[in-house]
Amino acid sequence: MEKRLETILSLALPYRERMHLQRSVFRGGDGPRVAVVAGIHGDELEGLYLCHRLAAWFEALGRTRPDALLGQVELYPGLNPLGLDTLNRSVPPYGVDLNRAFPGHPRGLLPQRIAARAMEVLDGAALVVDVHASNIYLREIPQVRINHLFADRLVPLAHGMNVDVVWLHGAVTVLEATIAHSLNARGIASLVVEMGVGMRLTPAYTEQLMTGLLNVWRDLGVLAADLELPAITHRPLLAHQDNVHYLNAETSGLFVPTVAHWNAVRRGEPLGRIVSPLEGQTLSEVRSPVDGLLFTLREYPLVYEGSLMARVVAQDTPAGARP
Repeated sequence: MEKRLETILSLALPYRERMHLQRSVFRGGDGPRVAVVAGIHGDELEGLYLCHRLAAWFEALGRTRPDALLGQVELYPGLNPLGLDTLNRSVPPYGVDLNRAFPGHPRGLLPQRIAARAMEVLDGAALVVDVHASNIYLREIPQVRINHLFADRLVPLAHGMNVDVVWLHGAVTVLEATIAHSLNARGIASLVVEMGVGMRLTPAYTEQLMTGLLNVWRDLGVLAADLELPAITHRPLLAHQDNVHYLNAETSGLFVPTVAHWNAVRRGEPLGRIVSPLEGQTLSEVRSPVDGLLFTLREYPLVYEGSLMARVVAQDTPAGARP
């Protein structure tokens, strides 16, 4: 097994410095190439930790079973290094969301150049997984989000990823400028994973997703068929516009949840309450509208009228239990 660190793009910065985009490459043979992309948004760190765990796993595999890597694994932990340095979602100083700059342009502005180079180096991959966290306000359980235009190809892959929810989204124009949409439009399978919360790490979610990734890569022929891996523990629910329910605040105040994230809930069950910071009263009760799985829960307690507090996907039976 060969391991190498590569600089895929180097651009001059204004004051005698350079911005370097780097990747880790683990190569074992001529089998399929796969990639994990993270850090497109500088305030989302969950994917960086996943890249660390995968790198450590492959370094250990190189010592124990180097022949088990049949293809090539590429890790891109920080596509937006300036944003990561400043915990900024966008690309400073442009204020541009890098995930709205694809497929980019090699002679454009800095975000466009990053996007164009990423598309170039990912060309030919059998599968690209783009890992995101939520913002600082919401925590998401591990889920794959798929544009319905690519569902036939991607849903079977997503079902092996050891996530709790596979969410089919409608075709929204702005999504055409994301890395996943741009890759899928070119015939390169790309899954978007959302998990955790902004500016934080959730190691349990990382381990859950890592198990799914390794199993999918083995199925694709990147890893040897006889390689023993942790078993899949989660089978996802399929979410879509007809079975996802949004719970928005009826009034402003402090949202205090009364249930644990990642749990099955029942219709009418209390999920939390909105209380007054000024007086000792409850302003609003928050209850589940259906039997389902609580897959989004507000992390930041301050809410305004209309703020999203939770999302529930309707179901009859939970799609797996928390490990």
